[in-house]
Amino acid sequence: MNKRENPRYDCRVPLMDERRETLSSSYTTDISRTGVGFVSTRFIPVNSKLMVEIALTREENPMLVQGRVQWIEKIPHSSNFRIGMNFSDISSNAQSRIAEHFSVSA
Repeated sequence: MNKRENPRYDCRVPLMDERRETLSSSYTTDISRTGVGFVSTRFIPVNSKLMVEIALTREENPMLVQGRVQWIEKIPHSSNFRIGMNFSDISSNAQSRIAEHFSVSA
């Protein structure tokens, strides 16, 4: 049973770092109002801060958000990691865009 306060929605978009470079082989798997789940070939330790760009649709400009890694687990039989990141520093504009996206998607 999923006990999340904010439901997660399937979402597959590439992640970009603060230098606007795509995080190699990283992509989101789901997103909520408070965080994002993603897969990466890189091990990123818990509590690491990340600055990433996320585009909710192809038509929208990406938004820059800062987050903190909450958990990481190795994907069995793979060189990839599944990572959960909570947003820690997000502009009110980005918060509004995410809220609007979920109200339309729901």
